[in-house]
This record gives sequence, structure tokens and C-alpha cells, in this order.
Amino acid sequence: MRTSMFRTLTQTAWLVAASALMAMATLPVADSAQAQSSIKILVNDQPITTYDINNRAKFLRLTSRGQAGAKQATDELIEEALKLQEAKRRNVTVSQSEVDRAFASIASRAKLPPSKLEAALRQNGVNPDTLKDRIRAELAWRDVVRARFRATVRITESDVAQAMLGRDDDAETSGTVTEYDVQPVLFIVPKKGKSGIAAQRKREAEAFRSRFRNCDATLEQTRGMAGVFVKPTVRRESGDFPDSLQGSLSKAKVGTALPPTQVDEGFQVLGICNKKAVAGKTQAADEVRDELTNERGQLLARRYLRDLKSDAIIEYR
Repeated sequence: MRTSMFRTLTQTAWLVAASALMAMATLPVADSAQAQSSIKILVNDQPITTYDINNRAKFLRLTSRGQAGAKQATDELIEEALKLQEAKRRNVTVSQSEVDRAFASIASRAKLPPSKLEAALRQNGVNPDTLKDRIRAELAWRDVVRARFRATVRITESDVAQAMLGRDDDAETSGTVTEYDVQPVLFIVPKKGKSGIAAQRKREAEAFRSRFRNCDATLEQTRGMAGVFVKPTVRRESGDFPDSLQGSLSKAKVGTALPPTQVDEGFQVLGICNKKAVAGKTQAADEVRDELTNERGQLLARRYLRDLKSDAIIEYR
């Protein structure tokens, strides 16, 4: 349900490849001869050549239908150099196999094998390495940003509730769910038990449920009962319970138990230890939380890159 915290850091690479393939059918084949390359920019002494810029510019013109060019290519390459330098400084590495898998994923979305995608790019005068370099930088930057801001980006329930106020009424009213603290009590049915043992254990589970007092008394109530195991208390949302228990769950009070259900080990009785309504726990709220997390993560990532750029020594030749 939930997406990656900084998922949009790599979305651009996936989308441009798909649009590139759509554009390829209408663009003329570029001259395959490469112009003599020279160093155009130094980013902290890392060179960016005229070939790098020209090749990226061709890629951007291809994927933007002619709307982007040398300036955008230069900006991208400078930022990628900074991202990879910061990744190296923080010992973040991206393997060639990761890059190849991402490239193959792009090809798959375009319904092509990787070799065909490479051929299509080359046919349009674009070295496939420019896309792979871009992928490598984005993957590295994703990991750098995630590690840097994992503990910084925190979305509270009040943040979610506030954001949901701007949504429709249905979304607002669906922003609350009931959480239950339950104590599972297992009535074990041996795998090779005698005929009728399962029915007997189910009757014992039903009898226990009828006299269940509260979670604090469970261990005392089950003391001396053979084949009965009391598990630690767990927390579940209402939607996590099986459909067969939903009717009983809506009427259940703290200090009562739900009807026994069959599980792998035998039969399980769930004692209701506590329940409370919690805002911002539905699918709609999860989507809002994910959006807020992504927005804040992207904001921090942009500031991070801006700071790297302001501290860098960038020399144009």
C-alpha cells in the first residue's frame, strides 16, 4: 500500500525512457560520428566534457520532444556529479547489477528487451550510458537522502488529520479506525491426534471464551489446562481481523473474548484487552501520510543538493 519514502527521486528516469521510445519513431537518425571531446566544466575537479553535454542534450531533446537542450543537460550533469560525489563521501555505492536491473525495468515498461532499448537509443544518436549514468546517480542519491533524513522526516497523526481536512467528507469521516489490543489463547490440536480431538478442543475453546474474565486473569484461568498456550498481547486494527469475526468484533467489549477460530495450531480465542479509536489510520489517511512524507523528503533533498552546489567549486571553461 505504502510507497517508498523518497520514491520520486527515481521516477523521472523511468518516465523519460518511456517517452523517449514514443518519440523515436518520428525523429531522424542522428549522425553517429562523435565530435572531438574537450573538458567543458570541472565540478570539484571532476570533468564534464563537451561529449557528455552533447550526448545528454540529445537524450533530453529526444525525451522532451525538443523542449530541452544544452543548458538543461549541463545542469543535470553538474547535479549528478555532486550527487555521486556525496554518495562516495558517505560510502554509498550502487552496483552495476542494480543499474542493469533498473535499465531492464525501463525496457520492460516499454515492452522491449534491454538490448532493443539500447539499440533504439543508439539509432537516435544517444549513447545508452547517459541514461545508465543518470540511473546510477538517482539510485545513489535516493540512498544518500534516505540515510540522511530517515529520522528527520516524521509525520504525526495531527499532520495527517490536518491534511485530510481539505479532502471530501467521505475522506474525513474515514480517517478514524479502531485499534484493539488482543491476547491470543491457543487450544492446540495435535497433527496426529485421535479422531474427534479437534471437535473436543473447539468445545473447550468455546467454554473458555464464555467464562473469560479479562486479559490480566488469562494465565490464572488457563493454569493446569493441557494443550493451552497463552501468547503475548498484540495490537490489531479492525480491518486485520477475519471476516468471520467482524460481526462479533463490532459488539465486543473490553474484558470479553471473540469466538474461537481455526488456525494452523488448532483453535484460537482472542481476548479483548483494550480498544481505542485512532485518527489517520485508513487507506485514505495512509495515502495522505505518504504524500506528506514524500513532500517533506523532497524538500529536504532539494535543500541538501542546493547546499552541496553552493559549497562546490564549479569551473566553466
